[in-house]
Amino acid sequence: MRVLLVSANRELIPDPIFPLGLAYIAAAARQAGHLVAVADLCFGSRPIHELQQQVRMFKPDVIGLSIRNVDNAAYPLTVDYLTQHREVINAIRDVTRTPVVLGGSGFSILPGAYMQALDGDYGIKGGDEQNFVALLDALDNNHDPGVVPGVLARSGNHPTGVDIQTPAKTDTNRGNRLRPARHLFDYARYVRRGGTGNIQTKRGCVFKCNYCTYPLLEGNRFRVRDARDVVDEIEDLLREYGRHPVFFVDSLLNFPRGHVEGICEEILRRKLNVRWSCYATPVKLDRRQAQLMAQAGCEGIELGSDAIDDGQLERLGKSFDAATVVHANQYCLDAGLRVCHSLIFGGPGETESSIRSTCRALQEMRPTAVVAMTGVRVYPGTPLAGQLISSGKMAGNDIGLMPAFYIEPGVANFLPAYLQQQARKAGNWVLPGMEPPLLPISQRILRALGVSGPLWRLLRYSWMRQISRTKFRRPATSWGIPNPRRTLP
Repeated sequence: MRVLLVSANRELIPDPIFPLGLAYIAAAARQAGHLVAVADLCFGSRPIHELQQQVRMFKPDVIGLSIRNVDNAAYPLTVDYLTQHREVINAIRDVTRTPVVLGGSGFSILPGAYMQALDGDYGIKGGDEQNFVALLDALDNNHDPGVVPGVLARSGNHPTGVDIQTPAKTDTNRGNRLRPARHLFDYARYVRRGGTGNIQTKRGCVFKCNYCTYPLLEGNRFRVRDARDVVDEIEDLLREYGRHPVFFVDSLLNFPRGHVEGICEEILRRKLNVRWSCYATPVKLDRRQAQLMAQAGCEGIELGSDAIDDGQLERLGKSFDAATVVHANQYCLDAGLRVCHSLIFGGPGETESSIRSTCRALQEMRPTAVVAMTGVRVYPGTPLAGQLISSGKMAGNDIGLMPAFYIEPGVANFLPAYLQQQARKAGNWVLPGMEPPLLPISQRILRALGVSGPLWRLLRYSWMRQISRTKFRRPATSWGIPNPRRTLP
């Protein structure tokens, strides 16, 4: 079959992200014998027009539309991407009646709602590229798509008009060493504009953070690649696209024990010169692990700390305490690694005391950077959503197609001004929900000057911290946008 795969993501801030999942889908479809083309809407001055032109010229039998995110997950500067996605679907429908298959991580969070909202013909829930291939084969052979795990289809018998034909399943290990078809995309442009490439070394997550969608999307167990296979892919990337930093997109790289160690040891054994960064958990992040990562080329770690207060960590379902975060931070700094803490303020049970406790700990820890989210993004199907509904704090119909956030009422008036005060004092904080972290022109200038890797690393410089402080010169005292004259790009 002739298959056109469309990457709907057009977000460029803080960086354009290469559509790795869609590249895996493309590779699997090509391996199965289908003729595959891609349309990437991230770049170009007229992406919708170019998409229509490509549809007319390629004449696909099936169009796969990948939806990476449903919104920017920031409050109150929330950007909902549904309008953009509708624009894409409408543009396709204007030029062809070819069946459209919806998929991607964003779609899989809200599959039924997005099928209705976008009027898709089929959908794939979950992250197994082989399910998409199975759907193509069913369509090609006029078989019932209901045999495909996780497939959604229009159904007049279902009250929502959409039916999941069979239970969704998570994927198995990629025993066939499937590599993403990066060559079908402009990967080099992503590296230039985004400062890094990306690689995935495993799927799934065993942790039980109550707000997180990773277990829903990828399963609640780890499925890991062999370290040699991972480093082979790194070598291939550097050979084909030149030397550039790499970001490991796993939910966290340093767990289970032995996984990141095996990758680091293989990098060192080959004497491979590569700079890389990753998401990590404080769990099991000890001095030896931090030092080994630094020796193997790691230059930055984004720790999913969420809070540095024992009570709030427990309420968020975290698997560690505040002391573990403090120790992990110090091990990383001692090893020469830059550290960025990702935090969530305002979750259920949050108090002024727990907020102050986290902020005091950060002052003592002196990390490179802090990214603090105000309020918790609530997704359907997560334990947090169930807790909020059962306790009467949110209604079930509040958690659906439109972005939903929860902020503990007892800290709602205190939180915005206090966090902006902390951001101004420290100079190394980013508050995506209160102030746009970066203007597009600033990002383009930095990348054009050759600045690569995560941009939060720049906050280690005193001059950058001074610039950052100016954003919070006049803290807002409510949930209004601090600078009403500035609009989102």
